[in-house]
Amino acid sequence: MTPSKILLSLVAIACVSTLSNAKVFTPLGAKAAAMGGAGVALSPASLAAYNNPALLAYSTRSFEANIGAGVGVKDTGAFSSASKLGDLNFDELADKDATQLGVEDIDTIKTGRDIIVGMDGEGFILNPAFNIGLSFGSFGTGLFTTTEAMGKANANQTRTQLIWKDDSNPATEYYNLESGIPVATTQLDYNTNSLQAAIEDGSTSIDVAGIAIAEIPLAYGYAFDTGAGSLSIGGTAKLMRGWTFFKKVKFNEDGDAGDDLSKNQASSTTFGVDAGLAFKPDFASGLVIGLVGKNLNSPEFDFAQIAKADGYTTYTVDPSFRAGVAYSLGEWLEIAADMDLTEVESFNGFKTQNIGGGVNFDLSFLELSAGLMKNISDNQVETGLLYTAGIATGPDWLHFELAGQYGSETITVDGEEFANQFGIMFTISSAW
Repeated sequence: MTPSKILLSLVAIACVSTLSNAKVFTPLGAKAAAMGGAGVALSPASLAAYNNPALLAYSTRSFEANIGAGVGVKDTGAFSSASKLGDLNFDELADKDATQLGVEDIDTIKTGRDIIVGMDGEGFILNPAFNIGLSFGSFGTGLFTTTEAMGKANANQTRTQLIWKDDSNPATEYYNLESGIPVATTQLDYNTNSLQAAIEDGSTSIDVAGIAIAEIPLAYGYAFDTGAGSLSIGGTAKLMRGWTFFKKVKFNEDGDAGDDLSKNQASSTTFGVDAGLAFKPDFASGLVIGLVGKNLNSPEFDFAQIAKADGYTTYTVDPSFRAGVAYSLGEWLEIAADMDLTEVESFNGFKTQNIGGGVNFDLSFLELSAGLMKNISDNQVETGLLYTAGIATGPDWLHFELAGQYGSETITVDGEEFANQFGIMFTISSAW
């Protein structure tokens, strides 16, 4: 099992599931992606129904449309470990009979055992997204789909001995390989302590699970004068269709995580509620302070029966809160920053609380953006900084935006170094 197989499997799951997101809230739009994820106080009205409905009250357009798509990938250790296992051809050795293994093979299996035991809890996250956003004055709607597909390595820490079975004889025999040569042992010893047995029954494996949610919102923003500035209140009621998926990927498996996905899926429909605030103080023209709360009613989605056997009963989209600030200097410079006020934890144990921001320069014929983002949660894996940048061009009635993100930390996969996290997003918008 190689890291490329894992990643391709996740992409297959994403395509089959029509993909959408849930727990970690990151504002949509290429501009937000290019400016360090900042969008709570600086968002086009066409995406405000998702990013912050209060911003709809400040729309100066009678109509806006936005179509965008992107994907983000984050490794929390699994790809590097899987790459090392792939270099060892561990999956082939794990399926060999004990008497077929030589001294070098056993040494290789010992190395693979150390990698597997050490990767317990490591994982990866894939976040495809697609959106169609529409705004009509102070009203907003659309179709917003975002995805949280994740993997988590589970290594049974009590079944790590190199006890291999041998099916070459009429009666299956069992051998302990710890000394470097096969030593006969019992089936009970194999069932109780064997790494091979744990791999075959799935107690040592990689769980791939996640959720895809398509949201159809109806949002409205209303602003009034407080005497110190303009305060906008916005709300979103949204229909949510969710797909949960689950697959246990074994370390000696020849297939991919998309196999038999239909019986590992469950779909359900519910509703969600978002609310937002935005404030424009009189003392600072061009300043906007924003706050949004997402999924305030904690929507829940069911897992398939096969996943419930492994403890995945329901997927709760916990409420999340995010604050932002933006400042515009005329029409040529925008500065914005966002910070998550709540920490969320994914099923694979990875915690997220992002802070980030950036700048956007409007050169009339071209817009250039740059920013930084950082996950400030206390995780065992150092994710480092996320560098962001973007470019945009075109008139308001047909505007093109492209954003990219690249992590400062690196991982080694098949002998090559890659960023531990990266992303790309493309947007086409039109405003009248």
